Amino acid sequence: MIWAIELGNTRNKRTRFSPHGEQLGETEFFKLDDWSWLDSMAEGVELRIVNTAQRFVPEDLSTAVLTQDSPWPMTWQAAPTIGLDRCLAVLGARRLHPVGDLAVISCGTCLTGTLLDAANTLRGGPISPGWTMRLEAMAAGARVLPRLSPESVPFSPTGTITTESSMQQGAYHGMLAEMQFWIASWRQEYPDVAIYLTGGDGSAFAKPLESGIFAASNLEALGIFAQYDYEKNL
Repeated sequence: MIWAIELGNTRNKRTRFSPHGEQLGETEFFKLDDWSWLDSMAEGVELRIVNTAQRFVPEDLSTAVLTQDSPWPMTWQAAPTIGLDRCLAVLGARRLHPVGDLAVISCGTCLTGTLLDAANTLRGGPISPGWTMRLEAMAAGARVLPRLSPESVPFSPTGTITTESSMQQGAYHGMLAEMQFWIASWRQEYPDVAIYLTGGDGSAFAKPLESGIFAASNLEALGIFAQYDYEKNL
């Protein structure tokens, strides 16, 4: 049994896999300061940790933390500072799409687009503010603007009535247009690219995006298992 642990920016996640890569049960979510997931794990289980937020990890777990020096079944063209969560997301997508070019759009704290080509070269891609971050930036940068939570709203070409609706439309549809531009650009360069949409806010954008986009949860956890499986079989 293999446990995939994700220490993220807003929460921690724990996902259990069989030795053959089958997910066992539902992914569990924990608050950032909640380490109870560790207390409830049996001794001797395989453990792989991705520390996206670069938080403190107990020393006795350090050997389970993935780094860029860990064995990876791909070559790196992207900058060495690329987040391992992005690397693992495309690796998880590769488990679902074994052959060909692929890209992963992740709608999390930040919005990221990551490309893995048919030769398994990690090519990286854009990163920009996520949905909540866009709204927070407006409120922080312009003191007269309110602090809002993300809300999916239709775009009104005839204008808006309130400041709140203006901000919601700008944040949501600006992010949607950005993703649509990425997709069109990838498809121009890689006509058969498979595109996966993931992340906590991904479901809010899945429907308005054009057909042919695969909505997939837990790509990062699946990527953790894929890295474990690759290293085990070296």
